[in-house]
Amino acid sequence: MKKILLLPVLALLLSCANEAEKEKTNLRIDNLEADLNDLKIEKDSLQKELRLLKSRNPVVFTEDFDTMQNPETFIVESLERNSQLIPEESVLGGTMRFLDTEILNERFIWAYYEDGHVAGEAIFQYKLNEADSIDFTLVSEIRD
Repeated sequence: MKKILLLPVLALLLSCANEAEKEKTNLRIDNLEADLNDLKIEKDSLQKELRLLKSRNPVVFTEDFDTMQNPETFIVESLERNSQLIPEESVLGGTMRFLDTEILNERFIWAYYEDGHVAGEAIFQYKLNEADSIDFTLVSEIRD
């Protein structure tokens, strides 16, 4: 009699254990699918960046920049920190900022700027000064 009662109890315990394992497995699958989706998004953005980098002509900088590890980043970040160089005033409470840049060659950089209402593009001449910072001079501007 005990053996007969023991079999259904054992079957019930095994099915509960299987349900718990199935739930853990489903949760793990959901987490892995979310991770995979995040990696796909990152892969797409990295591929886009790689296409952009491959499409650009490499810039050969003057010897002034030889001591810098990444002169392109230094120049772009220097321009972005100098939003007062933007040749237009912001309107309606916006803040002018550089949103896109491209170093054209060892002397010129193109920049797109906007404040959410007003936008434009400009070309600046740049030069490394004696204080190891960049001097920019507005050469041309295009207003939208």
